[in-house]
Amino acid sequence: MLDELLARARADGNVVGVAVFGSRAYGLHLHERSDWDVLVAVRELGDHWVSEHGDPVELVQLTLGRVADPPDWFRPALLHADVRLDETGELAEALAAATRVDPAGAAEPLDGYVNMLYRSLKNARAGLGPASLLDAQESIPWLLRFLFAVHGRVRPYNKWLEWELEHHPLPTPSNSLLLGRLERIARTGAVEEQRALFLEVEALARGHGHGATIDGWEPDVAFLRGE
Repeated sequence: MLDELLARARADGNVVGVAVFGSRAYGLHLHERSDWDVLVAVRELGDHWVSEHGDPVELVQLTLGRVADPPDWFRPALLHADVRLDETGELAEALAAATRVDPAGAAEPLDGYVNMLYRSLKNARAGLGPASLLDAQESIPWLLRFLFAVHGRVRPYNKWLEWELEHHPLPTPSNSLLLGRLERIARTGAVEEQRALFLEVEALARGHGHGATIDGWEPDVAFLRGE
């Protein structure tokens, strides 16, 4: 099916390139019902490259400009896309732009993480266990966005997080400890785990020029540290 699609694409002057993304690109978590997710980059949108959800080959048709600047929720889908047709190199350039993040933008998810951490710790202090746990769980997506963004990277979907950390490790914090710690926080909301992680995140943030975001939480930074 893919060979036939590529033959059609080569014959279509409107097509710039073709890339496989999702499970087929990674070559993992495949089963007998796994489809092919295929990006078709075109110069102008048309009705030649459409499919229905559930088809064996699901097509996503985008202009090059949209590939380079997709919706934020779609950016992780383009990580490690397997380019199958790209005679001009334009598709590869657009995919690189789509999966590159300005580290300056890491301040927003950092602030979101500290906000939910503060709420979780404050609720724990007040004896509000369920509220504290939920806030701890809600801090994790913000944290992951920050950890990848501060290094100029897009946070992968949860399905690919473990693979990403193994094959493309973050410089800090320790990848071998991060997933276990996040799982314990998600299960228990343990205050000591959250504070230990915050100390690493604070050091990382200050080391990358985001100390002002941490300092914006004064006079409660000492409380966040557990001092």
